[in-house]
Amino acid sequence: MDSEKHRVIKKGNDSPLLWVCVILILNAVISFAYAASTSTVKVTPWALLSVNFVFFLGLTQAGIVFAAIMRIAQSEWARYFNRLGEILTLAYIPFAFIFFIIIYLGGTEHLFYWARSAADGAAAHGGGHELSPWLGTGLFFWRNIVLMALFYIMSYIYFVTARKEEKYEWLQAPPGLHGTLNVMAGLVIFFYVILNTNIAWDFGMMIIQHWESTIFPAYWWCGNLFAGFAFLYIIAVYFIKNRTGKPLFKSHLNSFGVLLMGFTLLWVYMFWSQHIVIWYGDIPPLTGPMLKQSTGAYFSIFIPFIALTIMKVKSCIHSLIVVSFLICAGLWVSRYLMILPIFEAGTVCSWATWTNLSLMLGGLASTILPVMIFTRLFPHIPVSTEPEIEDHGGH
Repeated sequence: MDSEKHRVIKKGNDSPLLWVCVILILNAVISFAYAASTSTVKVTPWALLSVNFVFFLGLTQAGIVFAAIMRIAQSEWARYFNRLGEILTLAYIPFAFIFFIIIYLGGTEHLFYWARSAADGAAAHGGGHELSPWLGTGLFFWRNIVLMALFYIMSYIYFVTARKEEKYEWLQAPPGLHGTLNVMAGLVIFFYVILNTNIAWDFGMMIIQHWESTIFPAYWWCGNLFAGFAFLYIIAVYFIKNRTGKPLFKSHLNSFGVLLMGFTLLWVYMFWSQHIVIWYGDIPPLTGPMLKQSTGAYFSIFIPFIALTIMKVKSCIHSLIVVSFLICAGLWVSRYLMILPIFEAGTVCSWATWTNLSLMLGGLASTILPVMIFTRLFPHIPVSTEPEIEDHGGH
C-alpha cells in the first residue's frame, strides 16, 4: 500500500504540549517526594501513587488489546485507531517499569500488610512474612516484572509483524501472515489477562487482609478495557485527526460509540457480579471491605449509558469526547475507592489534595509524552493504518 496513504504526525506542531507534559511530570515527582517525606500518614502518598499507577497502566495497556480484538473481529473501521493503540502501549513501557519499581522500593511495606517487618506483621496481622510463600516481597517483585515483560515483548512482536501489512491492501496480505497475526493477537490478549489478573490481586485484593473474590480480576481488567478504549478515542482526536489532518468519519464515530455502549453493558454486568452478589450474600469478611469503599467523603460517577443510546451523541466528535472523559473519570474513581478507603479513615477525602491532583496530571502527561516522543523518534511509522477514503455515511 502506498505510504502516502498513511499520514504521520507533522513535525514541530506539538512542542508546546510536549513541554507542558514535561513540566507536569516534574511537578508530580516533586509533589510526591515532598508528600512522602513530610506526611504524617506515610501510607497516603503511596496509596495515591498506587491508584494512579494502576489506572494509567490499565489505560495504556488497553491500546494494543483494542488492536488485537479488532483484528480478530476483522473490523475495518478500527484501522483508523489500531496503530495508535499499539503505539500507546509500547511507548509507555519505560514508565510502566519505572513506576512499579518506585512503588516496590518505597511503598511495599506501606501498602501491603504482608510485606511489613516480621515483628510488625505478627503483631498487627497475625503472621507478617509467614502468611504464604506467595506473599513475599521477592516473589511480588519478580512475578510482576516477568509478567509485564512477557506482555510487552509479545506486544512488540505483534506490532513489528503487523507493520508488514502496510504494503498490502486490507485483507489482501498473504493468508499465512493473517493467520500468524491472529495467533499473535490472541497471545497479546492472553498475556494481558494474566498480567492484569496478577495486578488485580496485588494492588486490589491483597491490600485487604483475608479478602478474596473470584470475579475481582475480571472486573478489574474489564474496567481497564472500558476506560482504555475511551481514552484511545480521546487521544486519537488529537494525534490522528488534529495532528495529521486525517478526518473522523461518521462511520468511525458511530462504531466507536457502539463499542463503548457494549462495554458499558459489560461493565454493568461485571459491577453487579462483583458487588451485588457479595452484598446479597452478606458474609462479613467479604462485605466489610466492599462497604468500606462506599463510606466517607467520596463520590461516584454514573456510567453514561443513556448518552450512548442517542445517535447524535455518537455521531458528534465533541460529545463523544465528553462521554469518553466521563468513562475515564469513572474508572479513576473506581480505582480510588478500591485502594484509598483501605488506608484512610472514612471521613478523609484525599482526592482533592495537591499531591493527588499533581499525580493525576503527571500520570496523564506520562501517557501522552511517550506517544509524542515515539512519533518524533520514528516519524516513518503511521499513527493510523486506514487508507484515505471518502465518508460513507456523512458527518
